[in-house]
Amino acid sequence: MSYTAPKRLGGWFLSGIWHARTGFPITVQAAEEYVGISFINAFRPDWVYGQPLWVADPNSPGDRRLNPAAFAVQPSGVQGNLGRNAIAGFGMSQVDLALSREFRIRDRAGLQFRIEAFNLSNHPNFADPVKYLDNPLFGQSTSMLNMMLGTGSPGSGLSPVLGSGGPREIQLSLRFHF
Repeated sequence: MSYTAPKRLGGWFLSGIWHARTGFPITVQAAEEYVGISFINAFRPDWVYGQPLWVADPNSPGDRRLNPAAFAVQPSGVQGNLGRNAIAGFGMSQVDLALSREFRIRDRAGLQFRIEAFNLSNHPNFADPVKYLDNPLFGQSTSMLNMMLGTGSPGSGLSPVLGSGGPREIQLSLRFHF
C-alpha cells in the first residue's frame, strides 16, 4: 500500500510514501537436508493443535519467535500435516520522505536540490525466521528484510542497499537541467 501526499511550502516541495504489507508466507520444514540432499518444501512437520505458533520473546528480533513446541517431526521421509506456506512471517512498514526545491537560472535552465530519507523513522523490519526445525536458531529472524529480499549478486537482481526494509538512508542530490 502506498500513498503520496505532495505539498508546496514556500517554494519547497514535500512528498512521501508509506509502505506497509503483511508478512511473506513461511513453510516450516523438519530439516534442511534429507539423506544429504537439499530439498525445498520436502518434508514438513505436524502442527500440534492447541500450541501457539508464535511466542513472545524479548530476546528475539521483533520480540517474538516461532514456537518449537507447536511442531512435531514425523519419522524420516514422512510428510506431516502442516501445510505449505501456512504461517505468515513478519510484516513491513516504513515511511519515505523527499524535500526538494527548484531554483530557476534562466528560462530553460534550472537547478534542483533534493534530500530523500528512506525509512525515515528507522523502524526495524525483520526477515522471515529460520524455518528448519533442526537449526538451533529455528523460529528467530537472523537478518533485516532488505537482506532477505536481495543479496546484491547478479543472479538476485536486487540490491539490499536500495531495498525496502533496511535501516534509515539519507540521500542528497543536486541536478542541473537545461
